[in-house]
Amino acid sequence: MATSKIVAPLCLMVLVFGLCLPKAQSQDVCAGVERPDPETIPCTINCFVPDPVCGTDGVTYSCGCLDAFCHGVDVVKEGEC
Repeated sequence: MATSKIVAPLCLMVLVFGLCLPKAQSQDVCAGVERPDPETIPCTINCFVPDPVCGTDGVTYSCGCLDAFCHGVDVVKEGEC
């Protein structure tokens, strides 16, 4: 019985932290990618190798972080939405 009193709060902490984790990871997904000047958005992106990322708008940007940034969107995760 004492174990369940300890495990339940730990499970809740893992669940809450797990829900917050994608936001923390999204910052790392685009680490080192410079955001374009807001005056140049939308900007032209030409990519030779697809590098899909999922934007906060639920759209997959096939040319990576810069592609999403040029559309004025933050990135949620690597890969397709």
